[in-house]
Amino acid sequence: MIMLMITALESEEDKAFMLNLYKNYYALVRKTVYNITRDKHQAEDLANDTFIKLIDKISSIRTLESCSLAAYVVYTSRSVAINFIKRRDVQQKHLYFGEDADLAEKIPSLTDNIIEERIVHQEEINELKDAILKLPEKQKELLYFKYILELHDREIANILNIAPGSVRQYLTRARREAKELIEKEMNQRAES
Repeated sequence: MIMLMITALESEEDKAFMLNLYKNYYALVRKTVYNITRDKHQAEDLANDTFIKLIDKISSIRTLESCSLAAYVVYTSRSVAINFIKRRDVQQKHLYFGEDADLAEKIPSLTDNIIEERIVHQEEINELKDAILKLPEKQKELLYFKYILELHDREIANILNIAPGSVRQYLTRARREAKELIEKEMNQRAES
């Protein structure tokens, strides 16, 4: 499909540029996408999605020098992969809640104590979710990569372009800030 889109470009210069870009960067884009998603079945589709995004920006990227062009291509592929993961996780979350609702009818009645524990646990999860949503984007991504995707510090460092030794420090700050937001929220509720 991507080749069809490239050949459909009006300008011969644009066609040649995009074909050259595809030939030179396809392997890098596919590797970047795979390193983030760890899904070899989706890597090719996401690589093609990356080049479709690049076609839309052809006038801008034609002016870039080779180093800047490579960085732009990698950044675009990372963005496509991260967006894919976010969409997939939202879909899985809704799928899970749908299954949970169907299974609820089959579960024998639970004691009041267990139900109360579940409600408290769900409230704590909601508070944590609300606190995380208030964090800066980089801290949200950091926590997402570490605790949802369960990536290693070195992988997170590669994705976020930070030193591997700094990942733990950034994680500590993000957790501390989330904890402070939760405590602040709890204090505000207690006062009202």
